[in-house]
Amino acid sequence: MPVDTQSSTVASRAAILHRLVCGVALVGALTAGSAVLAQGGVQAEQKAPPAAQPAPAATEVAEDEPLDELPPITLDPPVLDFGIIPPSVTKEGVVKLINTGTKELEVLTVQPSCKCTTLDDISGKKIPVGGFIELRAQMKAESSPGGKRAEVKILVDGYTQVLNVVLRNEVSLPIRVSPSYLNSVKGTEGKGTVVVESIDQKPFRICAVGGKTPTLIGFDPAKDEPRNQYVLDWNFARDFPDGKAPRYLIIETDRADSPLVDLFVRHESTFPKVVFRFTDYRHTFGRLEEGGSHEFHLDVTELPAGERIVTAATSSSAAKIEFLGVTPEAKGFRIKLRVTPNPGQSGLLYVPFTIYSNQRQQDMTVWGQVVPRGHTGCLGR
Repeated sequence: MPVDTQSSTVASRAAILHRLVCGVALVGALTAGSAVLAQGGVQAEQKAPPAAQPAPAATEVAEDEPLDELPPITLDPPVLDFGIIPPSVTKEGVVKLINTGTKELEVLTVQPSCKCTTLDDISGKKIPVGGFIELRAQMKAESSPGGKRAEVKILVDGYTQVLNVVLRNEVSLPIRVSPSYLNSVKGTEGKGTVVVESIDQKPFRICAVGGKTPTLIGFDPAKDEPRNQYVLDWNFARDFPDGKAPRYLIIETDRADSPLVDLFVRHESTFPKVVFRFTDYRHTFGRLEEGGSHEFHLDVTELPAGERIVTAATSSSAAKIEFLGVTPEAKGFRIKLRVTPNPGQSGLLYVPFTIYSNQRQQDMTVWGQVVPRGHTGCLGR
């Protein structure tokens, strides 16, 4: 191949790949590849025939020009679906990348779209014709109920289009609420219904919602037998007459494996003021017997140089918060805390607390329910 054509092809290919991956954080991974391409161009220039030889016609496409299409790869399964999983649980799965083309394929780069996903690095691996390689991926469920979708973006040598491997899950307790939130932001109607049902279809009772008697459509607890599904009516103005709501509205049930089910309340009064970048803003001690305590943690993804978390405190008279220290993690720092309800407390508790660094502070809340020792079933208040 003549010098000018070879150099132009290499530069064109590098430019195409750079543009492709710039939007999905793959630029760094391609830097080394671009250097190799550039080196190949230099070697080709050293061995190239004299420039006087005729160049190919302008309409010809160089053999190593990447194709503007998806690589001939079939995914098995087409979607890595982890199904319904409990909050904060990590699940692992495997996807086969099957080469259905006519030549060997090489994976250049792999990048997840979400920090909730970790991967085995398959960069540089080759897929023989008719063969496959495996992509092993882990996806951590969020702590809040609801659906989650992530993607793994794969760039294959010789192709400009990125292959997307879709991962998804649904976070739910044994009692599922759909939708998993109440939407009452400005401009919405501020009322509606949600379905509360057991995943295993076993009957259960809804004892209280927000510590109050629930408004259930088509169900009279005085005469109807427990069901496996209920329709809960909500109205922001009726349920929160002062115009403010807790970030999570708590549904209490008689299920031992799911005594508390939370509903995220979307409203101006529930939006947190984000100071530190935490991986999660939902924290609960669940159902706790009187005299007990619960340790929990907050993961902060980044701290500027020189900043450190120094303590945590609460102004609540219902419970105390203890700061247990900070440990480094692979993707930031873990703040360890303990909540202990004060003697005499019973029922639902929302405990506000503040995280302090040597430079900033952020307000948070941990919630749960305190019950008498040995108590089972509904507390209902």
